[in-house]
Amino acid sequence: MMKKESSGERIRARRKALQLTQQALAKSVGVSHVAVSQWEKEETVPRGENLLRLAEWLQCTAAWIIDGDGEVFATHAKAAPVMAVPLISLAQASTWLGEQRLLLKQQATRFLYSESQLGDGALAVTVEDHAMQPDYRPGDSVIFDPDVQPQPGDVVLALVDGAALVRIYRLQTQQQDEKIFTLRALNDDFPQLHSEEISLQIIGTLMELRRYRGG
Repeated sequence: MMKKESSGERIRARRKALQLTQQALAKSVGVSHVAVSQWEKEETVPRGENLLRLAEWLQCTAAWIIDGDGEVFATHAKAAPVMAVPLISLAQASTWLGEQRLLLKQQATRFLYSESQLGDGALAVTVEDHAMQPDYRPGDSVIFDPDVQPQPGDVVLALVDGAALVRIYRLQTQQQDEKIFTLRALNDDFPQLHSEEISLQIIGTLMELRRYRGG
């Protein structure tokens, strides 16, 4: 009788099929590379949220990882690369453009997974106020990419006097290398901000909106 493949062997096989190192997979799932090694050696078994993240990154079902039940997702078509985008607070996002970015990425414990083409500096935050209602509500998760230059009318994450805010970008004029722009909210109860009057810096341009049931 043919020996049934173990869960560790299935994890290793999928990881190699997707050309992921243990370190890369560990970072994406949000665990140490030692944990991935232990899973593959059958020393421990992934559970709970770690199992769900692992299945998402290995592009298969959690049941297939644990029991080998069902079929792994088809591999004849090249799967789109999936990026783990760190989900951080707006307070943390206010330091994203500085030297803290690498530390924030390393310490991140929550992620949004995206198949969009994003730069390495992409980040996700949760909307906290009512400034962008009705289109963007408190509790919505939004992904921003610092590598994408905003166009007039784009939603951006901006640094406003040390605070990170989600607003709509409007270019007024460009004087040599300096862009004069405004940031406005959809909710008229929030003031319009002018780069000539207050310190404004664009952190990133909106790439994705995630809204979950009940939001």
